[in-house]
Amino acid sequence: MINRNFTLLWTSQALSCTAGEMAALALPMAILITTRSPVDAGLVATAIGIAELIAKLPGGLLADTVDRRRLMMFCDAARAVLALVLALALATGRFTTALAMVTGILTAILSTMFSPAEGGVIRQIVPRERRREAVTTNIVRTNVAIAGGPPLGGALLGFGAPLVFLIDGLSYLASFGLLSRIRYVHPPTPTGPDKPRRGLRHMGDELTRGIRWVFRRRSLLALIGFVAYLNLLGRAVELLAAVQSSDFGSEPVAAGVVLTAAGCGGIAGGVSAGWVLKRLSPATIIGTVCGSWLVLIPLTATGHQVLTVVAVFALVFALPLIGALVSLSVLLDSPSHLQGRISTATTMLAVSIAWIGPGATGFLIAGPGAQVASLVLAAPLAVMLLTLLTSARLRAAFNTLSTGDPAEPPTADKADKTKRERGPVKPG
Repeated sequence: MINRNFTLLWTSQALSCTAGEMAALALPMAILITTRSPVDAGLVATAIGIAELIAKLPGGLLADTVDRRRLMMFCDAARAVLALVLALALATGRFTTALAMVTGILTAILSTMFSPAEGGVIRQIVPRERRREAVTTNIVRTNVAIAGGPPLGGALLGFGAPLVFLIDGLSYLASFGLLSRIRYVHPPTPTGPDKPRRGLRHMGDELTRGIRWVFRRRSLLALIGFVAYLNLLGRAVELLAAVQSSDFGSEPVAAGVVLTAAGCGGIAGGVSAGWVLKRLSPATIIGTVCGSWLVLIPLTATGHQVLTVVAVFALVFALPLIGALVSLSVLLDSPSHLQGRISTATTMLAVSIAWIGPGATGFLIAGPGAQVASLVLAAPLAVMLLTLLTSARLRAAFNTLSTGDPAEPPTADKADKTKRERGPVKPG
């Protein structure tokens, strides 16, 4: 690992993220077992999604305002209490849909607050030259949790839902203990034009500073637009591959194999991301991902299980590479006092159209068929690839994105910090 502080942080989140993925499966299952109502399970899931969206900008602002380590510890302690409340309610027969909704919404808000605070802590505890390693290591952690958490949660559900939430609560307590041992100094509040403005009158301006920062950086905004469409395609391909490989649901095991391939692809992509980023420019990575997805997406509509599994593995393999480009650009180039808001802004924009994917794919499969659906979904990638190949200006813009290369010049934020440390330049 990079250093003691990062090891503590990584370990804490490996535990809580895996347990959180287990609980994410267990909560709707507990609702279905208790109420026998898929409508209730769907309403709770929708409420959680809305809460996450609403909390993003305030969560980023909070992470930029208060001590980030203490905020993370508060979130872990509160999430532990909520998970243990669910475990107790299930064990005593007092579990209700209303309780599931309240605890689910509060947990989602706390998790949304935690994420930008974690990014700010990484910036402070990891040297600039090791931040690429930190980002790619965290991507592996996240993909392992996503791949391993739900199957483990499904297995533990056989012993009772209370056990899953008990483990979830204990994981947050363990994370709280590990975070308390991290040596972290919160950066000072900026002065001058960067000084935050207090009061309700300025709240809207402070909430949206991250979004405005992103929109002023066209190369990053173009990358986020590309990622947004990839996220839409990811949701669409997941449905397309599952439907075709399982013969419209008659072979559910086949659909499970496809999802397992996706999880393995994400882990492999995360492990390889650092190696790839050292050797290829951002424009080359983006062009390669664009071209490979253009070829692979139609393969998911063939109905051939081996081809589908290979295609899904390769498609998801590429996602950590693109995700690392965005994360590194934010971690290396954003001002420290705005990082929470900038990270939440990039996340919001990157997932802004993903919800369209499954619905559009379902209509296309039901209408002209899966093969046509795959071609329609892939067509915009051809336009993107052609634009990238023919525009030297666009390639040059993408190549200005920071990737953590030691040869890169320091960011404006770092240069400003150095200038402040040295004091004003006196006229000679």
